[in-house]
Amino acid sequence: MNRINIKLSVTMIILLVSILFPLGFVINQIFYQFNLQQAQDESLNLATQYASLINDNSIESRMEVVEVSARLANQKLIVMMEDKEILANANIALDNEIILYLSELLENEHHSYLTNSFQTLDGLTYLATASPIVFNNVRGHVIMFSSLESILHYMETVQWLLMIAIIGSILVGVGFAIFFSTKLSQPLVSMEKATRQMAKGDLAIRVREESNDEIGSLGIAINDLAAELERVNSQRKEFIANITHDLQTPITYLKGYTKALEQKLWKSEIEQQQYLEIIEKEANRLSSLVNDLFDLTKIDEGKLTLHKEQINVDEFLHFVVKKPSLHALERNTSIQINNHIKQSIYVYADPLRLEQVFINLLENAVRYTKDGVITLCVHADEEVVLIEINDTGVGMHKDELPFIFDRFYRVEKSRNRKYGGAGLGLPIVKQLIDLHDGEIIVTSEFGKGTTVSITLPRHNKEQETFNDE
Repeated sequence: MNRINIKLSVTMIILLVSILFPLGFVINQIFYQFNLQQAQDESLNLATQYASLINDNSIESRMEVVEVSARLANQKLIVMMEDKEILANANIALDNEIILYLSELLENEHHSYLTNSFQTLDGLTYLATASPIVFNNVRGHVIMFSSLESILHYMETVQWLLMIAIIGSILVGVGFAIFFSTKLSQPLVSMEKATRQMAKGDLAIRVREESNDEIGSLGIAINDLAAELERVNSQRKEFIANITHDLQTPITYLKGYTKALEQKLWKSEIEQQQYLEIIEKEANRLSSLVNDLFDLTKIDEGKLTLHKEQINVDEFLHFVVKKPSLHALERNTSIQINNHIKQSIYVYADPLRLEQVFINLLENAVRYTKDGVITLCVHADEEVVLIEINDTGVGMHKDELPFIFDRFYRVEKSRNRKYGGAGLGLPIVKQLIDLHDGEIIVTSEFGKGTTVSITLPRHNKEQETFNDE
């Protein structure tokens, strides 16, 4: 039995015991008080009847009548006057100590009736009830004695039955507690085993979701976590394979063409120049890949520092489109800027990092657009500038859009290998835009093209907050 099972069982048992024992005590008291009250009422009623008989002056020898009647009815009573004189005694043995005790009780009562219980000379417990009388101008009481032995025996039976019921209930409760605690803890134990399997690398494992409560929700969350970890792990493995391939390819080219130049295997100066251009291209490719990895590391560690300033949007866009324009020309694709805002628009950003963002996005657009058009549109309000990059390229499926900013994700693997790219550019772009307090949104339709919308602040928000204060 596992620990949570024991804890739940013990908790349920303690709760059950803490309810049953007080409940049993209350039930016992209710039975006892009910029977005692009933005995009191009956005894007091008899005492009152005998008192009324004594108070009736028309009856001669009424004391003798009362005593004989009580003896015949096997009822126990005494008639005691204020001076402690016993005028009648039926079926009960009393000593002076008991008579004195009864007298003191009657004197201390605020009313003329007495109800109390005590033991007599015969060792039995009696309930005494008294009713006032006046006999020969002297006040006194008729005191009835009702044995409580029957009530006590009855209560013993009730107590035994209550104890049996409580013990039986506890045993049944223990069984139910063990059953329900096992049933409640079993999904948690299953989830614990599943998470341990996940920790060992078995991300295909899933837990059963049988209930619609919090435990079921936890199971769903664990399954979602496992699915996400499985997806990320798959992307990580693919990323390692891709990055290995992307690193190995330029290294292979560099080694091969460097060896060719070293051994002077070219046939002409033109071929030699082609070798040098290939070496330069692959070196740049390798450098770009290493820089991307370095940027991601700095962003993850929070060590990337931005040097923000006011940047003229129109001048910046005309400058930044020059770099991918040659590649676009090779693919028979044009890059256009649509900025109908007459006045100069500025954004508050790091020019080098912003250039990195737009170069990456424009290179992506050119890479996936052939015989098409790439358009940059500018919109602005008092707070932000919106720049849209629209292309007429191959586009993406909608189910791919939620994952394009994951650093291990590559859109359509076969297509990605065809067009190149290590799958690091967009994650870097997303995090750089976030560091600028901006927003990037991508919409796309497969076969029709893609739109990337970038929102950047026009002013230094921290400085504005300081000035407001």
